[in-house]
Amino acid sequence: GHHKIDNFFNDTEKGELLKIRDTIERFTNEDINIKRRDANMAFINQPILNIPELYKFVFDERLIQVATSYYGCIPALSSIAVRRSFVTDSPPVNNQFFHRDYNSLVKTMKAIIYLNDVDEFGGPFGYVSKSVGKMFDNWWSYHYLDDSIIQKYYDPEDILSLTANFGDVLFADTRGWHKGIKPKNKERYAIHACFLIHPELTGPGHQKESTRDNWFQIREQDYHSIPEHLRPAADFLIKV
Repeated sequence: GHHKIDNFFNDTEKGELLKIRDTIERFTNEDINIKRRDANMAFINQPILNIPELYKFVFDERLIQVATSYYGCIPALSSIAVRRSFVTDSPPVNNQFFHRDYNSLVKTMKAIIYLNDVDEFGGPFGYVSKSVGKMFDNWWSYHYLDDSIIQKYYDPEDILSLTANFGDVLFADTRGWHKGIKPKNKERYAIHACFLIHPELTGPGHQKESTRDNWFQIREQDYHSIPEHLRPAADFLIKV
């Protein structure tokens, strides 16, 4: 399912998050440290490595405690997407359509941190409640779904737009259908941190673990700045 914790970060922490947002804006404006971009979105390459102080937020002890409670053990950060979503007239692309994450055969928990207030017109996280356990025939044949298919199989009250304020945190099991709704009137800055109990699955049919050369990276000095009891949450990162 999904859950939101209001006012997860205090004013001091929000000040640091604003600096991270400024860095994302600079990178995307100057086209540096970009992993992928299209008309609608830009993704930062190796965000923990390239954005100072970001590691402190994805390894926040409270956030790790939530993830640990969900899994029943300490999971590890397997990937992180830091993106800027633009307001454009271009049609939706990729993860702006409903999809499921196939990077695990068990639970998949993502923590979503908006770096600005996101209302229903600002590109909220779209999520289909109950879809982790309720699928339809031949669902595995789809990767990206048009809204009409979702509306055919799920009740309107289960198709949600998860708005949140800057400083809140959203949690979701992304084995359920979800998407980043295309913003209509304001850009969205967001951090999506995925926690798993094994390295991400990849390749045809997602039947094997991602190789270490595809793992995300963290500075050695930042890794040693993480409290020792939280370091297992960095087990799937390469230290450089």
